[in-house]
Amino acid sequence: MDSNILNESAAHQREAYLKMSPEEQREYLAIKYGNAPATPPTPVGNVENIIPPAPTPVVNGTTSTDNKCPSCGATLAFDPATGGLVCNFCGASVALNTMPAAPGIGYTLEDLNYTAGQHYLRMVNKLIVCGTCGGTFVADQSAMSGLCPYCGSNSITETTGSGMLEPTGVIPFKISKEQAQALFKDWVIKRRMAPMDIAKNAEITDLTGVYVPYWIFDCDTYAPYSGKFGVDYGSGDDRYTKWHKSTGVCKLPIRNLTIIATSRLENDSFWKGVSNFDLNFMKRYDPNLLAGFWSESYTIDGQAAWNTAMDKIYNRIQNQIKAMEGADHVTKLEFKPEASNIRAKYVLAPIWITSFDYNGTSYRVLVNGQTGSIAGTWPKSFKKFFMILGIIAAAVIGSRIFLFFFQWLLNQINTGFGI
Repeated sequence: MDSNILNESAAHQREAYLKMSPEEQREYLAIKYGNAPATPPTPVGNVENIIPPAPTPVVNGTTSTDNKCPSCGATLAFDPATGGLVCNFCGASVALNTMPAAPGIGYTLEDLNYTAGQHYLRMVNKLIVCGTCGGTFVADQSAMSGLCPYCGSNSITETTGSGMLEPTGVIPFKISKEQAQALFKDWVIKRRMAPMDIAKNAEITDLTGVYVPYWIFDCDTYAPYSGKFGVDYGSGDDRYTKWHKSTGVCKLPIRNLTIIATSRLENDSFWKGVSNFDLNFMKRYDPNLLAGFWSESYTIDGQAAWNTAMDKIYNRIQNQIKAMEGADHVTKLEFKPEASNIRAKYVLAPIWITSFDYNGTSYRVLVNGQTGSIAGTWPKSFKKFFMILGIIAAAVIGSRIFLFFFQWLLNQINTGFGI
C-alpha cells in the first residue's frame, strides 16, 4: 500500500481506497486508526462502508469489554470530544446515555465496614501491578500497553483481582488526547529557565489517560462548644484584645470533602497542582466511561479515608466556631463534634500522564483531563539562568550610571555649568 495516501485529501483517499484489494483496505484502516480488531472485518467494497454510521445508543450497565464496534467488531473507547464511544479502527461512533450522579449517592460507613461485599463489581477484573512504583491499575484491552502509565517502567505484571468496590461516580474525560498534547507543547516551551532547545530536542512519550481514585465525603455535623474568645480593637501601640467566654452549638454541613484514595499520590506535589475537579459534572458510574483508559485502584480504603477526613472536619468546625464568635483569638476551646448522614462517594477522576526525555533525564507531566491544568518537572538551564542574571545586572548598573549622569547634569544646571 502506498503510504502517501494518508497525506492526501479525503476525496482522494476514498478514491484510492476503492481501488484497493480487501487486504490493502484492512492495512490502510489499521494504519489510519491504529486499533485493528481481533478478527479481520468483512471486506468492504464501497465508500459508504468507510463512513462512520450514525451513533447507536448504548444502555447503561454494560461493561466496556462488551462494547464492540457495530461495523467492524473492534473494541470501542470513550471519546472525550463527543461523550460517546468511538471505534479507533473504522471511526464508527456510538452514543452513550450517561446519567448525572445523584447528590445523595454514596456508601454509608456500615456499607464500607460490614457489607462492602454486596457492592463489589460483579465482573472479575484483570489487575496490572507495577513492580517499580507500586501502582495497581485496571485496564481493558484497548488501553493496555507494556509500560506503567505513571513511571514508565516495563516491570508490570498481570494478576486476577476480585473484591473491587464499585465506584459511585466518574468524572469523564473532557480534554481529548489531541487537546492535551497541544496544551503540553504550549506549556513546555513557556517554562522559565528551560533550555532554549527544549521544544526541539525533548523526546516526548505518548500521553496516557488514567482515572485516579478519590473518596468524597458528605455529612452533617453538630458540635456544642465552650471557650474563651478574643477580639482585637485599635491599631499600633493602641491595639488591645478584649476577651469573653461563650458557649453555643455549631451546626456545619460538610459537602464534597475530597481525600485521595491512593497512598502513592498523597504527598505528590505535582498531583496537587492538577487535582481540582468540578464535581458538578460527575456522572453515575458506567464502565463505558472507562473504556480505553487505565483506572487506578484505591489503596486507601473508605474507613482509613474517613479517619483522615475527620481531622479536616475538626479543623473546619474550629474555624466555623471562631467565625461565629467573630473572634481573632481562641483559647480553651472545647467541643465534641458528632457526624450524621455520612455518605462516602468513591469517585474516579481523569488525568493525562506523559513524560519526556532531555539529555538522558526523564521528566513527568500531568494534565487534568477535565480542566486542562498542567503540572510537572522540566530541565533547568544554568546558561539561561546566568544570561538572565547578566541582563538584570547590566540593567541595574546601567540605571545607576544614568542616575549618576542625571544628578551631575542637574548639578551643572544649578551651578550654571561653572560659568
